[in-house]
Amino acid sequence: MIEVSKIMTKKVHTISPDSTLKECAKILKKTRVNGLVVKGGEKVVGVITKTDIFKAILPRYPENIDEELQMSDIDYIKERVSNLFNMKVKELMGTPPITVSSSVPIIRAGSIMLLRRVKQIPVVDQGKLTGIVTLTDIITNISKQFKSSKYSVS
Repeated sequence: MIEVSKIMTKKVHTISPDSTLKECAKILKKTRVNGLVVKGGEKVVGVITKTDIFKAILPRYPENIDEELQMSDIDYIKERVSNLFNMKVKELMGTPPITVSSSVPIIRAGSIMLLRRVKQIPVVDQGKLTGIVTLTDIITNISKQFKSSKYSVS
């Protein structure tokens, strides 16, 4: 049984809940990660992802149907993005945060991700952020195990 601690990434990119989405987008672009852990002081208070930001750009049902027609208008999209980027991370972040400890088996962490429809989970031990594990990390590890087993298909 492999634990999350064996495959997690220890360097975690974080952001404050009071940062703007523009700052968040810059960090996401610079670090080339799909999401950031949101920390209020030392406490993990949420997660914000590229998907969260993209969903906020698109009109939501039952918002005015006319907005859907305007989505092909580049000026309308620019204005919507401009307004969105002034929002605070705390207004859009996923909360409460879904976390696991480093001693959790990777299969359990993967199951939590599937059930909660997330692709990454912060790893928290004794209230402190110690890493992050992604669905890709888990799949990669399982694939490596499978390749080295007697059941490998070559």
